[in-house]
Amino acid sequence: MANYTVMNPGKHHLGVSFNFPPIQNRTYKEDLIIKSIKWKTSTLIGRRIYVGNVEIVDSDGKARLLSDSIFKSKSNKFDTFTMDRRIDVAVGDGEEIIRLAGYADRILQFKQNTLHVINATKDSEFLESTHKFKGVSNHNAVCETDYGIAWCNAHGVYLYNGEQILDIFEKQGLRSISDSTWNTFYKADETMIGYIADTRQLLVVRGVTDVSGNGDVMLYNMVTQSWTKATGRITSEDKTNLVNIWDGRLVFGYESDTHEITVVPWKVDPTSASLDVVDGYKVQTKELNFGTQSRKKVSKVRITYKGTGTNVNVLPKYAINGGDFSHSFQDENGIAISNIAGSANWAEIELYTDSNANNIRSFAIQLTDSSAANVVSNFEVNDITIIYRTKSVK
Repeated sequence: MANYTVMNPGKHHLGVSFNFPPIQNRTYKEDLIIKSIKWKTSTLIGRRIYVGNVEIVDSDGKARLLSDSIFKSKSNKFDTFTMDRRIDVAVGDGEEIIRLAGYADRILQFKQNTLHVINATKDSEFLESTHKFKGVSNHNAVCETDYGIAWCNAHGVYLYNGEQILDIFEKQGLRSISDSTWNTFYKADETMIGYIADTRQLLVVRGVTDVSGNGDVMLYNMVTQSWTKATGRITSEDKTNLVNIWDGRLVFGYESDTHEITVVPWKVDPTSASLDVVDGYKVQTKELNFGTQSRKKVSKVRITYKGTGTNVNVLPKYAINGGDFSHSFQDENGIAISNIAGSANWAEIELYTDSNANNIRSFAIQLTDSSAANVVSNFEVNDITIIYRTKSVK
């Protein structure tokens, strides 16, 4: 009964339509009958299907486009829609419904600029709240997680947890991703988001079309509430949307040179590789002021890591007060650390600072390639601990 169509790469969404035969042996008023219905988005809540941005053919055979309306099916009758089961919370506002998402007993109705939260706890749904500037530009800018519904737009990345909307660019009153960084990364109508269930991470992919830079990604760890940005981490070929399959893995498809679609999972584990890039391997934190502008002393940094090989070809350095990463860490004997020793199991290394890390306002860490050949082993970091002391005000 259902016709499923996978759009071409770059369109990155599934178009779904249902065409029903004439309703028979049902006691509906003639003017309530919908002969056929198509929609651009849907969600399932409480044994009902809610569909949005619809095109219907009514009882008179007239086609009608209702881009800002929602229709709901009867309970346990997912193919039954009638005109009296139409939900309108904001019509005629110049915006159409881009995506519907359900979490618990709430429906999130995303339009281009506005998010409407609809309460579906009772037989009659009602508008619970409206949030300006929280809409999305494309269907794939929204994903479901076990923490709630996550999405991205031109202003940032957000999470609805069933009670409130959280701006996950902010942590303890400080913004972890700057406006300039996000504005450079984000592409309207292309940037998409997915959820990696095994590692509790959000994956944000810059673009879907075969353009340089569209393989760049940002990862948000929902446990540590931290962000990581990587360039060229995913193919820059034309890509489909990100989808969680039956076992929870996040997969996507891309178009090969032969114009065939190859579906692959997102790989969580790192692999040893020669990096064919100019700058080689480089990871660095933002400037950390530890929640205060007062002066402080950073005495050492403790990193839990693993990576095989005699050395992992990673050089740790640090920066102070917004400067460059020109300061070297030392071991407990005062000898500069030029390479982190390899370890097949999780290990801990203590990196000591020198007098440059005294009486400072901010501190940042960089891990970069220490080899001449741009070769970094399969290096993983579990956590970074910074030991510091706030200086007394005189």
